[in-house]
Amino acid sequence: MGVYPREDEGLLTVSELTAELRRFVSGRFRDVRVEGEVSNAKLYPSGHFYFTLKDDLAMIRGVVFNYAARVPSGRVIKDGEQVLCRGRIDVYEKRGEYQLIVSDILASGERGLAYLRFLELKEQLLREGLFDETLKKPLPRFPRCIGIVTSPVGAAIRDILRVIHERCGTVTVQVWPAAVQGDDAAREIMDGIGHFNRSGQVDVIIIGRGGGSYEDLACFNNEGLARAVFASRIPVVSAVGHEVDFTIADFVADVRAPTPTAAAALVVPDRTELIRYVLGLKDSLCQAMEKALERARYMLVSNVMDFKDRKDFFTSHRLYLDDLTVGLTHNIQFYMKNARTKFEALSQRIHDLNPTAILARGYSITSRADTGAVVTDSSAVSPGEALSITLHKGGLDVSVVDRK
Repeated sequence: MGVYPREDEGLLTVSELTAELRRFVSGRFRDVRVEGEVSNAKLYPSGHFYFTLKDDLAMIRGVVFNYAARVPSGRVIKDGEQVLCRGRIDVYEKRGEYQLIVSDILASGERGLAYLRFLELKEQLLREGLFDETLKKPLPRFPRCIGIVTSPVGAAIRDILRVIHERCGTVTVQVWPAAVQGDDAAREIMDGIGHFNRSGQVDVIIIGRGGGSYEDLACFNNEGLARAVFASRIPVVSAVGHEVDFTIADFVADVRAPTPTAAAALVVPDRTELIRYVLGLKDSLCQAMEKALERARYMLVSNVMDFKDRKDFFTSHRLYLDDLTVGLTHNIQFYMKNARTKFEALSQRIHDLNPTAILARGYSITSRADTGAVVTDSSAVSPGEALSITLHKGGLDVSVVDRK
């Protein structure tokens, strides 16, 4: 047996080769569905379930980690059972073996491949947030018009219309006829949801049908229908008549009703209950008003009695008011007398200082005839200079003969 030098670029160690195989296999087979017979099944104390999946020509090892969480029913699959598995292929490098890491497993009698696809779609939409409770729209308290998407000849539409009429006959209804089973059912239901959103004439939409087998309800597990329900601007109620199982439409809808009858009861108020509620409000209002009037009557009587008891209070204040009135009158008269005296004194002073009054006492004003400048000094004029003399009445034009 020869020994090859490590420098050979084509030479791989066992771990390197196994790692390359692991990368290739895990990348190529990330999500596979496999059907086969179980053998060597064993549930370990760790909670992991190991088994071999085989057919007539080949076998593969498989493992379900945390088996109890993957199979809520708790039933342990036994050797010889036919199962459907969904998972990924991985390589266990220490043994150089490839194996199936299973995420979902169920016996072939439990709805088969369609159920695995349902679980796969459910996980996908859950990751995308289509089931987010915070995004669900509330139902209107008093809808004016209800849109119904269902078969026009089924029992579901009769039950819905009957309950709506019994509970609140004033609500109008629009029905979009659609198949609720078969290849075209999902598309027709989507068309109905789209129509009501475009028209804007309804306040809430009910989609659904009566009960049926898992296969009968397949259209309500359609991805396109799920996205149409999620995209609806109008609240959608899923009313598929199956109490136990949920469809994808149930998870995406704003409200899930277990039956069409229950959906009708959810979307319209009960007229009898409303009347009873309004009458109760009326009684409560009347009682509250009577109590308020009684309190007001008591306060009025109390205040009147209090006013009577406080007669002296008003008498003393009336006397005080009279005193204030007398004092105010006296002060105003005193103020007016002082003001009149000051006014007369100022008037006399103004009169005394008036130049006209001074002229009346025999004084005159001498000014130059040419400039009008007042002459106050005899030395300021020359003989022969023309002057003007202003008297109390009239004036004189004179000429200087001499000065003293």
